[in-house]
Amino acid sequence: MNDISQPSKFELPTIFVIFGVTGDLVKKKILKALYHLYRKKRLPQRFRIYGFSRRDYDDGKLRSYLREIMQTNSYKEPEYFDEFLQAFSYVKGDFNIKVAYDDLAKTLGRVDGEWSICSNKLFYLAVPPTSYSDIVTNLHESGLTKPCGPEEGWTRVILEKPFGTDLATALGLDRQLGDLFKEEQIYRVDHYLGKETVKNILVFRFSNSFLTPSWNKNYIEKIEVRLLEHLDVQSRGEFYDKVGALRDVGQNHMLQLLGLFIMDHPYKFIPEDIRNKRSEALASLHVMSESDVAKRTYRGQYKGYLQEKGVDPKSQTETYFRIEARSDLPDFDGVPLILESGKAQECEMIEVIVTFKETPLCLYDVEGEQKNTLHYHIRPDEKITMKFFAKKPGFSNETAEHELGFDYNKAYSKELFVDDYESLLFDIIRGDQTLFVSTQEIMSEWKFIEPIVKTWKEQNKPALFEYEKGKKIEIKS
Repeated sequence: MNDISQPSKFELPTIFVIFGVTGDLVKKKILKALYHLYRKKRLPQRFRIYGFSRRDYDDGKLRSYLREIMQTNSYKEPEYFDEFLQAFSYVKGDFNIKVAYDDLAKTLGRVDGEWSICSNKLFYLAVPPTSYSDIVTNLHESGLTKPCGPEEGWTRVILEKPFGTDLATALGLDRQLGDLFKEEQIYRVDHYLGKETVKNILVFRFSNSFLTPSWNKNYIEKIEVRLLEHLDVQSRGEFYDKVGALRDVGQNHMLQLLGLFIMDHPYKFIPEDIRNKRSEALASLHVMSESDVAKRTYRGQYKGYLQEKGVDPKSQTETYFRIEARSDLPDFDGVPLILESGKAQECEMIEVIVTFKETPLCLYDVEGEQKNTLHYHIRPDEKITMKFFAKKPGFSNETAEHELGFDYNKAYSKELFVDDYESLLFDIIRGDQTLFVSTQEIMSEWKFIEPIVKTWKEQNKPALFEYEKGKKIEIKS
């Protein structure tokens, strides 16, 4: 059934166990990704998927539930729905009760007996983070995550962000995972790393030799990472008010993007080296003092936020932030690294802008600043553009700004694009950890974020400002 050449470990029979199979993550992301992989013949030839949940379901009811999701969301090729869904079975159990895992182990053991081989096993925790501790403990104690051997029967555990709510909880979760599993068994998902344009950042940076000489503090004036959302908190008020914009998207998505733009060249283009360099980049960020936070951060809240359902009427939770970070990496020492994100913004966009310094010895007189910029668009457009200067036609030496660009959607057929969860699941099966967050990265992210959150909360510095929904926020540096 597979049409790609992969190592034998990829071809081995594989069992997927999804904790929280009736939850939102499966409904919105995982089911579709698995179906696409199935239709593209990117799953192992023999595979089964077990849903683990507390609902009073059986195999037939689970399949009917999943089929309804596929029909409601207009999945393509409905003639293959039933064939795909035959791979699903249901195991009823409570995440907190060990005997349920013993029953699951017996079920999976019977499948191995049918196949006459110790299958690979993948455990996806599609559940709230509050359930992580009980699940990983019970998985370990039941023996479900014990690999059969180096050549067959690997086991992998997949967790979604957030990885803790602060440095202490992140450390606690990490210690528990480290005590129970090997690092190569743990896959921490930040779905932004699976986006096609994000996966391309390293290829773009390190495969184009003309960029290398100028990718440092001698030529780069600043780097800006923006994640702007047009929508407000909508129905997530109660959750959002406990988290805020910085912990919701800054601590993970945005710092991961920044790491990809400032990391050093990996020694080899392999997962271990890439993750090490990304980790070094995040560890290089200055941990801010209270005075740094007061001077180099801004936080705002949109008008009407306090009236949102579930929000504390006296809430000081930020829905917008702007942070000027600094790095100790030799190539970026002194370069402002700006992180900006907010709800209820003028437009919807995710982008990284690299601004180069003004040409020091320009041959021609020009009005205003003459700076080249590299604009890396991730959403809504998927493209890369660069601004440059050229002479206008005529007798004078007047210059004008122009743009070079590459547009993903114009260059490639839409069929070639891979959904972020589809890409991540495929890499988990292959055992490629490049797009997954390491322990060191998570700790560095929290060490950078926590002093900012603490100063905002305890010192009220800088003061929270109010902004109009749907209007651009202007902050003078």
